[in-house]
Amino acid sequence: MSILINQPFEQVLSGARAAIAKNDLLLLHEINPQAILATHQIITGKIRQLLFFHPVYMKQLLDNDPSAVIEVPLKLVLRETETGATMVSYYDPARHLEGYNGLAALAETLTGKMEQVIALLLRT
Repeated sequence: MSILINQPFEQVLSGARAAIAKNDLLLLHEINPQAILATHQIITGKIRQLLFFHPVYMKQLLDNDPSAVIEVPLKLVLRETETGATMVSYYDPARHLEGYNGLAALAETLTGKMEQVIALLLRT
């Protein structure tokens, strides 16, 4: 899923970091594809991948169906558009966790967390 936020990239990036923290999630890693591509002389607009999760949810996942580890952490992709707005892409954790054993409640919780993060971003 994607949403367009009519705000500058750096403002949305800062808002995303804050929204993740406000939802008691840990920002595990921030990937800067723009910088990585630049080392190969490929020039792009601003882009970041934010990976976030929480150990409590990882424990629940491992206790119920360890094969679902491939589906986490949660992720946001922020990309500056040509108009100066910011496109935010993300996925619904419940859809990614379908078919795994014993994860329906966790999937619902994670979807709620992602929705809260996005709701805070929309107020950026």
